[in-house]
Order: sequence, then C-alpha cells, then structure tokens
Amino acid sequence: MKRYDKRQVMKDAHRIYSNDFQRKGRTWAECLRAAWSWERNAVKTREEKAARLDAMIAASWKAHNERKEAKTNENWYKGIDSETLSYAMGYGRGCNFYCGD
Repeated sequence: MKRYDKRQVMKDAHRIYSNDFQRKGRTWAECLRAAWSWERNAVKTREEKAARLDAMIAASWKAHNERKEAKTNENWYKGIDSETLSYAMGYGRGCNFYCGD
C-alpha cells in the first residue's frame, strides 16, 4: 500500500507556487518541501485516527461481550413456574392481548 499520495503532493505544490498570496516569494523547491510536509502530517493524522478507531471498536466489542455474558448468566425467571411466566408474556389472557409473536 502506498503511504504517500504523490499526486496530491504535486497538486499542492503547484497550487502554492501558482498562488501569489500563498507563495510569498518562495521558490519551487520550497513550495514542494511545504507540500511534502503537509502530506507527512496528513498521513500521521490518518494513522493516529485509524489507531484510535480500532481501539474504540475493540473496547466496544469487549463491553458488548461482557454484557452478553452477564445476560446469559442471569436467571431472572428462576423460581417462577411456567404458567405464571406464560401469563406474564400474554398467553392465556384472552383474545385482546398481544402475545409477542
């Protein structure tokens, strides 16, 4: 994978060189050096952002799996007989109640 976008570097250098306000008396070599500096900073920023995103995704998955494990281990229905549980879910109440399916 290419690390630096040389096309963008050259476009930036030409833009700086052709714009009198940004050029400020610089030579072509100085404009090219400034464009490379921008590109290096942009790559560094992209890599840091990608690393933060990867860390955030890993932490999110870890929290998700911990919550998932906690839910499977909890027995909220323990001690309730099947008739009471089915009545609480809407079964056996008649025709006018939503039963969840």
